Amino acid sequence: MRRCKLAILFILSFSFFSFFARGQGNIPENTTDTLAIGIKTSPPFIYQDEAGAYRGISIWLWEQLAEELGYVFQYREMSLEEIILNLERDSIDLSINPLTVTSERIERIDFTQPFFVSSSAVAAPKSSELSVGLAFLRKFFSLNFLKAVLLLFLVIFVFGFVAWLFERHKNPDEFPTSWRGLWEGIWWSAVTMTTVGYGDKSPKSAGGRVIGLVWMFTAIIIISGFTASIASSLTVNQLGGDISSLSELRNRKVGSIAASASESFLKNNFINARAYDNLETGLGALQKQEVEAFVYDEPILRYTILRDSLEGQVEVLPFLFNPQYYSFGLPKGSPLEEALNPILLRITESNRWRVILSEYELREF
Repeated sequence: MRRCKLAILFILSFSFFSFFARGQGNIPENTTDTLAIGIKTSPPFIYQDEAGAYRGISIWLWEQLAEELGYVFQYREMSLEEIILNLERDSIDLSINPLTVTSERIERIDFTQPFFVSSSAVAAPKSSELSVGLAFLRKFFSLNFLKAVLLLFLVIFVFGFVAWLFERHKNPDEFPTSWRGLWEGIWWSAVTMTTVGYGDKSPKSAGGRVIGLVWMFTAIIIISGFTASIASSLTVNQLGGDISSLSELRNRKVGSIAASASESFLKNNFINARAYDNLETGLGALQKQEVEAFVYDEPILRYTILRDSLEGQVEVLPFLFNPQYYSFGLPKGSPLEEALNPILLRITESNRWRVILSEYELREF
């Protein structure tokens, strides 16, 4: 009988300790453990105010989560590479930096639900009015522009020639049968295309009028496209000198932040980039002309340029690429992920979140 009681007591004790051990895998609400939160300054998401306190979008979001879940935490500042490495080694519990979810990182660490969608952008030295004007004039002597002008003259010639063929017998006064009549046809074609409408030449034959009708509508399309191309070229020059696409960076001196998603994107697209430890150093190199362009996350670039009053010296070019999903980073298998995701989604879907973004003049990609 005593042996039976001992066996029952042993089974109950084993069950209790097994249940207790399983429970240790979850971080409960109102935990007394202090969480180690890895951070790196990335304004407007994380920065320090004059008193040395951490502020920013990510700080606000995390502290809302921690307050609701009752977490005690401590910030640990480190570089981006150190954040990823410490998460991989499970040396810190969480990073609240705006970490971009990439295939390379997801093999090393886990992520929460995204809380912001951004993109990469290019910062370049702001062009002076003289350099903008010269760059615009260079467009008129570029091979592509000359090809477009030659093509335009060819189309004018073709329609003028066809109009002359129809009109030289029906309307010899305005379109003589001699070669001078061909010039009159070209003149009529150019006047019609530009919608000047002098009225000194007009088709009289049925075939000539059909050609005139077709040419009127065709010319509207050609002139509209030609004008839009020139306007677009001028706008690009005003906003970014002579860098107007990602492919042009392959022949430039480019900088980015070490271990960032933007740097990885550039490498994957065969663009060599000089790595810098932080954005301030990178933008300083841009001002010193050590690099011709600096590639990084668009909202962080814009905020830093505005904060440091660099608008007159540096500008963000008007083309975006490489969409990025910002998330908090966690060690693999962290129980924090399950606790954070529902509340994180609820907060980022609320009006409070939109107000916070608007305070920092941020817009999602």
